[in-house]
Amino acid sequence: MPRYEFVCSCKEDEIIYVINMSFNDYKSEIPCPCGNGIAKRKFSSVTVQEGLTAKEKQFGTTKKRKNMADFMKDQREVRQKSYAPDTREAKSNEIWLGKEGLDGVTQLPVKKD
Repeated sequence: MPRYEFVCSCKEDEIIYVINMSFNDYKSEIPCPCGNGIAKRKFSSVTVQEGLTAKEKQFGTTKKRKNMADFMKDQREVRQKSYAPDTREAKSNEIWLGKEGLDGVTQLPVKKD
């Protein structure tokens, strides 16, 4: 539920009240909580922080994991733009961990005994 700041100017000092109010009940002026008049909505700048959505939190996503996923997607796009459109590398939707394909390496080296 949204929180709004309302200013009471009934007394000498302005008193700010924070009121929880649904969108449907919103009004720019409300009866003052102190009981002596009308309180008007105070508009102020809003700080928005980039965070996780409720679904991301539900599935255990962390900020670090989200950043890594974004990095991997960016790297996939870089790889697809680096190759001719008709090559396997450009068509692949795989997530690569390094320079696979760039230097001809298509699999991890086999350990020799």
